[in-house]
Amino acid sequence: MNAGETALLYRDIFTERCYMQHGISLSPGDTVFDVGANIGMSALFFHLEQPDLTVYAFEPAPTPHAALTANFAAFGIKGTITGCALSDHSGTGTISYYPDSSVMSGFHADPAVESALMRTFLTRSGFDPEDVEDMVHGRHDFQSIECPVRTLSEVIAEHGVTSIDLLKVDVEKSELEVLRGLSDEDWPKVRQVVAEVHDIDGALDAFTSLLHEHGFTVALEQDSLLSGTEIHEAFAVRKEG
Repeated sequence: MNAGETALLYRDIFTERCYMQHGISLSPGDTVFDVGANIGMSALFFHLEQPDLTVYAFEPAPTPHAALTANFAAFGIKGTITGCALSDHSGTGTISYYPDSSVMSGFHADPAVESALMRTFLTRSGFDPEDVEDMVHGRHDFQSIECPVRTLSEVIAEHGVTSIDLLKVDVEKSELEVLRGLSDEDWPKVRQVVAEVHDIDGALDAFTSLLHEHGFTVALEQDSLLSGTEIHEAFAVRKEG
């Protein structure tokens, strides 16, 4: 949808292999839940990493959802696409969708915060201040879009999923709510988690604590270009035994 945004996704996902750090691994026949799938760059990466995967992809915004569907078809990605958001409850919700910065869309979007984060990232990437302002201007004008909301456990039950070998979550400040949508009975089905976590009001500690409680070892990282911001990356692998 946006050439610059896609280039950044490619750099992070394919070049830097951002999801395959700290012991995260995939094997033939694994099942991946891609929560916040956007146009499908992460799903494509997982598919190319292990072509026999099954990917359950979730993207509530209509335009990225259409691109995601097209990419699944074009590259023969095996799995299911669902046009909903995942949270700790079911029903409907309203997301703020940024057409020119789609990866920052979500239930808790804040144009001022998102603009400041983008300025930080672009400035540290080496762009001149005037160019940064040009690139940021107007990119966080948003549309309000109503979408269905479900929990992970509802989806697991509907599809009869017996294991989630990798749960990838990138949902712009809703990541803790996604985990809270797992029932105690379904937590043992999850083997690995990789997530972007926004540390707002103690969310990072709550997120990692929930993973520890359910038997995971957790590693945290922060992109040097985002040092000092709220954004962290969490990698969780279930402890042996």
